[in-house]
Amino acid sequence: MTAARYLGQPLLRREDEPLLRGAGRYLDDLRLAGTLHLAVVRSPFAHARLLEVDTAEAAAAPGVALVLTGADVAGMVAPPKSRPDRRVPPRPLLATDRVLMVGDPVAVVVADTPARARDAADLVFPDYDPLPVVADPETATDQPPIHPDYDDNVAFDRSGGDRAAVDALPGPIVVEGSVAHPRVVPAPLEPRGALAIWHDGDLTLYLGTQAPALMADELAWALDLPKERIRIVVPDMGGAFGSKFDLAEEEMLVIEAARRLGVPVKWVETRREHFLTIGHGRAQRHAYKAVADADGRLQGLWVESLVDVGARKRYLSGPPYTPRIGTGNYVVPAYAWRQLGVFTNLAPTGIYRGAGRPEATLTIERVIDRVARATGVDPAEVRRRNFVTEFPYESPGGAVFDTGDYATALDLLLEAADYAGLRARQREQRAAGRLPGIGLCAYVEATAFERFGRAIVDVDAVGRVRVRVGTLDHGQGHRTTFAQIVADQLGLTPDDIDVAQGDTADIPFGFGTSGSRSAAHGGSAARGGAQDVAAKAARIAAHLLEAAPDDIVLTGGRAEVAGSPGSGIPWVEVAAAAHDPARLPPGEEPGLSADHQFDSGGITFPFGMHLATVEVEADTGVVTLDQVWAVDDCGTVINPMIAAGQRHGGLAQGIGQALTEEVVYDGDGNLLTSSFLDYLLPTAAQLPPLRLLGTVTPSPQNPLGAKGVAEAGAIGIPPAIVNAVVDALEPFGVDHLDLPLRPERVWRAIHG
Repeated sequence: MTAARYLGQPLLRREDEPLLRGAGRYLDDLRLAGTLHLAVVRSPFAHARLLEVDTAEAAAAPGVALVLTGADVAGMVAPPKSRPDRRVPPRPLLATDRVLMVGDPVAVVVADTPARARDAADLVFPDYDPLPVVADPETATDQPPIHPDYDDNVAFDRSGGDRAAVDALPGPIVVEGSVAHPRVVPAPLEPRGALAIWHDGDLTLYLGTQAPALMADELAWALDLPKERIRIVVPDMGGAFGSKFDLAEEEMLVIEAARRLGVPVKWVETRREHFLTIGHGRAQRHAYKAVADADGRLQGLWVESLVDVGARKRYLSGPPYTPRIGTGNYVVPAYAWRQLGVFTNLAPTGIYRGAGRPEATLTIERVIDRVARATGVDPAEVRRRNFVTEFPYESPGGAVFDTGDYATALDLLLEAADYAGLRARQREQRAAGRLPGIGLCAYVEATAFERFGRAIVDVDAVGRVRVRVGTLDHGQGHRTTFAQIVADQLGLTPDDIDVAQGDTADIPFGFGTSGSRSAAHGGSAARGGAQDVAAKAARIAAHLLEAAPDDIVLTGGRAEVAGSPGSGIPWVEVAAAAHDPARLPPGEEPGLSADHQFDSGGITFPFGMHLATVEVEADTGVVTLDQVWAVDDCGTVINPMIAAGQRHGGLAQGIGQALTEEVVYDGDGNLLTSSFLDYLLPTAAQLPPLRLLGTVTPSPQNPLGAKGVAEAGAIGIPPAIVNAVVDALEPFGVDHLDLPLRPERVWRAIHG
C-alpha cells in the first residue's frame, strides 16, 4: 500500500537540464571513426522515364567511396508491406525505369565528408524523358495511371452508411459545401537521419524514429534478416510530430551502403529534402451535405473525402479514423461517408499531428456553424443541442466514445471567455465599422491506438529503480511523468527512478510513441510493473519485520508497518534483501523486478472546446488573432506543467495551419514552398495569449484514467479560427473560407 504524492504534480522536466546546457546528443552529433557520408541524387521531374544515369564523373570525384544507382539495388524495396484494403505499390530504393515525384531518389553518392558527397552528387547526370504529370487529385481518376501495374490512380475506395437515407431527410435546413484540408509539412526542428553500422551480418542503426521496435520489425521484413540481428538506437531527437514513425528509401540506402563498404555510413536530411519527400499531413478535400431541423438539431450528414495519397504510400495515408469520428461530438441519426484515395505525382502523405482527427473536426465544425447561421440560433447553442450526452456512445462511424461531458466543458469555456460580453462588444465594434469575429469549436479525438503497453521495472541491490518502456520520448516528458507514476507506487521520489528507452538491444518491444498513446499505455504498463515490484517488496519487508504483507506501507523511502511509524526499514535494505537468498521469504526468487504487459480496454476519446477571437482588416484582408481559450479534457493529468506545454505546442501548430501553412505545387508537380522563406510557420510574436482550462473526465480504459492531450490544439483551434473569420465577414455574406486564411484569400472574399 502506498500514498500518491507525485501524480498530478507540476514537477519540472528532468529532460531539460542537459539539453539547455547543450549536452544533448542528436544523430548528427554522433562521430564514429571512419564514418562516410551519403548524399542523394534526386529527380527534378515529377514524372518521367529514367533512361540512364551517368555516374562516371561522380565515381572519380575526390573522397568518393561508392556510387549506387537503381540497377545496383534492383529488387530491394522500402516498407510498408502490401495490404488487402488498399493498393500499396512497391518502393524501390532507387528509381530504375521511371520517377514519380520531384525529389525521387535516383542515385546515392558516399564520400568521406558531407560536402564532398554533395559535390559529387552534382556530378551524377541522369537522362529523363518527361511524362504527363498528375498534380491535381481532383482529376487524378481521369488521368493515365502513374503506376504501370494498376489500371487507374485509385489507391483505396471505402465507404459506410446509407447516403440515400441522408438524401431522403426532409430538412427543412440543408447545407452543402466543401472543406479543403491543405497539405502541411511536419517540420520538426531536427530533420530525419540515420547512421548504419554493418558488422558480420549484424546491423546497428542509429535512427531518429518514434518507434524503434516497430522499425526493427520493418527492417527484418525488408532486409530478410532475423530481428535479433538488428539493433536500433535512438539518440536525442528534435521532434517528429508523426514524420519519423516509418522508414523510407533513404534509411534503407544508408544500411545498404554500410553493408557494402563495411564502415559506418551516415545520412542527415536537409531541410529542402524534408519539404520535398517527407510524409505531408492532411491533403484532403471533403464534400458534405447536412440536414437539420428548424431548431438546428442535426438529422443527417454525408461526407465524401478525396484523399491525396501522393506518389507512394507511407505508413498512414488517408487515416481511417477520419470517417469514424466524422460526426464529432454530436448525435447524428443518419450518417454516410466515402473515402477515395488517389495517387498523384506529389510527395507521399503520412502521419502529422492529429492524423485524421483534425480533418474530421474541421468539416463537422464548419457544418455546425453553417447550420447555426441558417437557423439563426447561436453557434454555442446549436452545439449544445446536438451534444452526445450518454456514454459509452457508439458513433454512427463505428467509434465507441468511452467518456465525455461536453456541456460542462462548453459552459466552462463560455464563462471563462465571457461569451455574452464578447458578443455584446462585437455588436458595438461592428457598429463602429470594424470586423471582429468569434469562433467556436467542439472536438472529440481518438487516442491510445494499439491496445498494448509493456514496461520492465528493475530494482538493483542498492535500491535504484530502472524502468524500461516501449514508448519513445522525443519532447513529451516521459522521463519525468513515468518516474512520477512509479515513484508513487514504490513510496520513493522521482529522482530515485531512471527511465530507459530507445535501444532495441535493451528494450526490444513496444509500439513507440504516436497517436497520444504514451500516458495511457506506457504509463499504465509502468504503473503495473511498479505495483508488481511493490507487492514483492512488501512480502520481503514483512518477512524481515515479522509482519503481514498487507500491513506494509511503502512511503518516504521506507517500508513501514501500518499504524507503527518508525518501525520499518529503509527501501535500500529491502532491495538488498531481495538480492540475498538468505534473507528472502520461503518460495521467493532472488531479485526485485517485474515485466508487465498492459492490455487496455480500448481507444480513449479526449475532447474539448476552443474559442478564438479575431479582427479582420477589410482593406488588406489581414487577420489578427486576438485571443484563444482552450478547454481540454484528457482524463487524469499526470503532470499539469508538461500537459500545458503539449497543449501550447499543439495550439501553435494549429494556428499555423489556420493562418499561414500550406504546401503548394504548380501544375507540373514542382514544389513552390520548399523552404521557410515561403512556407510560413508562426513565430512566438504572432501567437496571442493562450488561456488554458480543463475538465477531468477519467477514462475507464486504463487504470490511470488517462487520455492523450498532445494533439488537442492541432485539432481544435483551426476550426475555431476559421469560424471566427467567417463570423467576422458575415456582413459581406461570406459563409465559408478555406485554410490557410492568408490575406489575399480573405481580401478576395471581402471584395468578391
